[in-house]
Amino acid sequence: MDLQFYLKRPDATAITTIFARITYEGGKLKYYIPEKIDPQYWNPDTHRARETKRFPEFSEFNARLDNIAQTIKNTLRKFQNDNQNKIPMPAQLKELLDITFGKKTSVLNKDFFQYFEDFVTRTSKGERLSPKTKKKIALTTNKGYTTTLNHLKKFKAVYNRKIDFDTIDLQFHNDYIAYLTNKVSLSNNTIGDHIKRIIVILGDAKRLGINVNPSFESGYFFKPSEETDNVYLDQTELSLLEEIDLTSHPKLDRVRDLFLIGCYTGLRYSDYSTLKPEDFKDGFIEIRQTKTGKPVVIPEHPVVKKILDKYNGQLPKSISNQKTNAYLKDLGEMIPALEKECSKTYTKGGVTETLLSPKWKMISSHTARRSFATNEYLAGTPTLTIMAITGHTTEKMFMKYIKLTPKEHAVLLKMHWEKRSNKKEEPEKVF
Repeated sequence: MDLQFYLKRPDATAITTIFARITYEGGKLKYYIPEKIDPQYWNPDTHRARETKRFPEFSEFNARLDNIAQTIKNTLRKFQNDNQNKIPMPAQLKELLDITFGKKTSVLNKDFFQYFEDFVTRTSKGERLSPKTKKKIALTTNKGYTTTLNHLKKFKAVYNRKIDFDTIDLQFHNDYIAYLTNKVSLSNNTIGDHIKRIIVILGDAKRLGINVNPSFESGYFFKPSEETDNVYLDQTELSLLEEIDLTSHPKLDRVRDLFLIGCYTGLRYSDYSTLKPEDFKDGFIEIRQTKTGKPVVIPEHPVVKKILDKYNGQLPKSISNQKTNAYLKDLGEMIPALEKECSKTYTKGGVTETLLSPKWKMISSHTARRSFATNEYLAGTPTLTIMAITGHTTEKMFMKYIKLTPKEHAVLLKMHWEKRSNKKEEPEKVF
């Protein structure tokens, strides 16, 4: 660890705050300490107070700085000793230092609900970083955690049950899933999301030294899930969508064009709705994905280029995801081919249900990404190439993501057979 003290305002004519610039394996942190000094008594070369008669307490002052430096190092060392030599991220180290220097109440004194609420607050303030991307957690993530917290409070009230770090065990897991299934009538995937958030909270608390029930790390503390029948738009349907005359409907026009960009880039809505002209470089789109933080390069599809030309090199102005989903259904209703009924099977409240509805009713902003992946797969694009764009890390995950009917699988197999047959029939070239 490299640690040096600096003045917040070195040119000030009055007392100014001192901060520690901490550089360590986990990153960099600028941390304000509980000491102040007049800049005229500060030595920027030694990063300590000057040895001068005009500041007779320099010796004691520098001794306090030495003690603070040692305390910061000890805090980092203790965390590593308690967590199998893991390195805390800067935001995590800041929180530990805030507790050490009395700026915050120790998390060790908080119960589960207090900790959960503090977790949500830290996220809303941008104080939490993703362990994967090292970037601030998106504020939209907080909505899900707030919903999970509210469900837990109602569960506690309904059954007058103690819920704390030591009581969240396998029995709690079973009872809570039963409650969300039978009393709240949630789907399996939604229940899985709530269980996942509880696991994240418990893991975060454990990393900060709180004693939690180890059951949450067991394979039996599972996240319920099931495959869903989500739709995609095939190439013909995308062409029909592109051909709709929306001259008199400018809002629908922009939503349609932005959706088509998603269909030909494979990006998530959070990315394709925020593309900027500078992201387009020499026929390629180069961005860092919001969710994963990973860079991705995508060739500019002719349809995307056509849309860019339509808006003079700009991108269609985006609206909220919720309104986008509503407008997409309005657009889909304009296409007679999307009147065909599709089924969607899911488990809700413990009961498996199959919903039949026109295909246009099932379109959402995420349909764009699924359409890209499925259409490219059907066109014979190598799976690894598609995964490099979509960000799927395993072929198993990718194959669950794309949606093909048994007939489409059969047509795809037939296409490959015909390709092989044509290759055999080609006469050999004579040189």
